[in-house]
Amino acid sequence: MKDLLILDVNAIFHRSRSALTRTMGEMVTSAGIPVTGTYGTLNTIFSIIDKGEYDSIIPCYDAGGNFRKKLNDEYKGNREKSSMEHYADMSLLVEDVLPTLGFNPVGVKGWEADDLIATISRNSPAYREVHILTVDTDLLQLVSNRVKVILFSSVKKTKTFGIDEVVEKFGVYPAEVKYLKSLCGDTSDNVAGIKGIGPKTAVKIIEESRPSEINPEFTGADKICLHPKVAPHAATFLGNLRLITLENDVPDLKWFASSTPIPMHVESLFQGLEFRSLLKRKGKILTALGCS
Repeated sequence: MKDLLILDVNAIFHRSRSALTRTMGEMVTSAGIPVTGTYGTLNTIFSIIDKGEYDSIIPCYDAGGNFRKKLNDEYKGNREKSSMEHYADMSLLVEDVLPTLGFNPVGVKGWEADDLIATISRNSPAYREVHILTVDTDLLQLVSNRVKVILFSSVKKTKTFGIDEVVEKFGVYPAEVKYLKSLCGDTSDNVAGIKGIGPKTAVKIIEESRPSEINPEFTGADKICLHPKVAPHAATFLGNLRLITLENDVPDLKWFASSTPIPMHVESLFQGLEFRSLLKRKGKILTALGCS
């Protein structure tokens, strides 16, 4: 039994594209096709699968129509509007490149990639472990005994988070990360926290609000709402919690395991996109993708 790797495509793509654009400018083929994010994302993926033993790789992406924007129109309101080159680059990756590599990208309109990742990680018992590749700390709330998050910063800076690593980073358990961010806020998603509550205070509140045998009917969220520092702002806390909590039961979600790609098609893809460095590593890449 091997592991499942789930890719947070939008997060990886955005980080890769931004980094490469800053250092190299926009990468385009001789035919004028934008490939900055595609190239960076592939380099990231290949650097990870070369180190692991994955039976399947499932990319998840945002298909648009985020339901959280309907709950709060300020959610992710700090994000810059993407350029046409960005959209073209992303479409190339999801519609052509990833399928050629044997992957089956999953996107559902109305839901974020994070929700799809939560659902798939919860409902994939056939794998020894589930690894999630992302740059987003929101996904650390999914960590469990068999689910780990590979937090990517650069090819040379990645860290795998199990339960102990999450506790070391935040001071709370993975299931409590959503409470921490709901109290403190999350600037990356433009979620404002409760005034006067920083990370240290939030950790203390969460510790004092853990469910007990005395009142087992109260969840952690219930007790946090009753905490003196939170009670006057309970509506803000609960509203934030709705935005930050990942849905792990997206209805009618279907996903498919990856398959071994056709080597000739992979080579043609790299040639067509003029990815010369990937062509030089073609043999190693094909081996990592399961080609004998």
